[in-house]
Amino acid sequence: MKMQFKQIMLALVATLAAGQAAANVTAAEVLAAPLTSKTWISGASAPTYVVYAGWALGCDANTQRVFTASSVSGTVKPGASAMGNYMAYACKRGGVVSVLYHTIDGGSFNAYAPHLTGTAPDGTAMPTAMKRVQNLGTTACSSSASFVFPSTPAQTVPVSGTCSLSGAVQTDGGPAKPAGGFSDVEGALWGIDVSAAGTEGEAYVNQVFGLAVSTNLYRQLQVAQGIYTGATNAIAVANANAADPNYDPVNAPNISSSQYVSIAQFNGGYQTDWQPILGTAGVGKNVYLARRVATSGTQASSNAFFLENPCASGAPQGQLNPATSADSTGTFIVTQDASTGGVKTKLTNANTAGNFAIGVVSLENTWRGTSDGYRFVKVDGVHPEAGDDPVNGGMARNSSVNANYNFVMEMKSFVANTADSFGATIIPTIAAALGNPALCSDVPRGLFLNPAGGSSCAVGAQVGKGTKFGNNCSPVQLFY
Repeated sequence: MKMQFKQIMLALVATLAAGQAAANVTAAEVLAAPLTSKTWISGASAPTYVVYAGWALGCDANTQRVFTASSVSGTVKPGASAMGNYMAYACKRGGVVSVLYHTIDGGSFNAYAPHLTGTAPDGTAMPTAMKRVQNLGTTACSSSASFVFPSTPAQTVPVSGTCSLSGAVQTDGGPAKPAGGFSDVEGALWGIDVSAAGTEGEAYVNQVFGLAVSTNLYRQLQVAQGIYTGATNAIAVANANAADPNYDPVNAPNISSSQYVSIAQFNGGYQTDWQPILGTAGVGKNVYLARRVATSGTQASSNAFFLENPCASGAPQGQLNPATSADSTGTFIVTQDASTGGVKTKLTNANTAGNFAIGVVSLENTWRGTSDGYRFVKVDGVHPEAGDDPVNGGMARNSSVNANYNFVMEMKSFVANTADSFGATIIPTIAAALGNPALCSDVPRGLFLNPAGGSSCAVGAQVGKGTKFGNNCSPVQLFY
């Protein structure tokens, strides 16, 4: 793996030296690129930027370009919510234009779904078609934004937005089906064997997840747990607001795994109101559970970590089934969203309406600098942002790299048996680069490197001290 990375870096140095006079590829060049240098990947949204960084590692200097189906302006890069769920990345490699289409719509399971038959985790048939951006050479793809890619030297990458989308029938001569992609978790966590459809591999990137609660519930938990007090409940909440304006993780309230299981499992015991957790202040307050759809890697991670589904077997301590929207009652309201953005909106709306809501959100998301009405709490006494700067935010991995916070999943790569030759080559190349980034500082918030990947980045900073050795049903074992 290290040898492969060194070879990639040598190629990068060579292209940097040869390509200083190069110009970013034009839309017309991208459209005219041979099909043999175009491929398509799908799956998880969390690693979008590091996937892009892995792709860009082999590009000739100053040739990169990004396309998106969303209207964008200003500074925006892959992984930003403004970029949307459909992108395409282009550059020249050795002077030849290459294109990587990237669809992150529908969650991690879509890294596998286009190559499977039978029933999907949500009970529906496997999808036979997916959408991707197309017609990259048309006038609809206008340059309206850019970002600086932190290579050496740094490169300004133009972003062209509002490109058209296509589903079942691709009309622009590009790939008709993804070659594979990247997932938050292995296919087995959906109870599906993907080995007949392709090859699953390690991406050597770990993702941190957390329990997010509506802001009003966060404050009420602080009061219930005696972190802040007052003569009345209202005064205690006001004291919390005044004393903890930055929501310092040190002062965060706690939700235990058993408490969340009692909310999130089918027919759980804490689904009448919040009284068991909040006491008097929770009496008569409906329980709002904002979860993801069954095909989401975030939901699969939550099922595995809290409900031991499908990790455990046997009764009575066997795997538990998650509550779904069909299990909603007058006091227990479950919503299922196709995106993390939908969950954050549900938590924010609940807060605005004076309701108490909870859900699972990955830590590449941050509420700081936004109007989002949710905050992360401690899980079993440990906060996923412990050690971060409480005012300016942080990288949301300090407690996870040190194996103190373990709601963490190891990502996977997947190459379908039907993958085109370019895709079959580029996906493992990106996976190698994910675990061995050119710049250690380029590892995004809420993600860190698996020590099994052999990265030279710092252990305890960007590299974790423990690993699950590729099995997300296993506990973390210390590697260092």
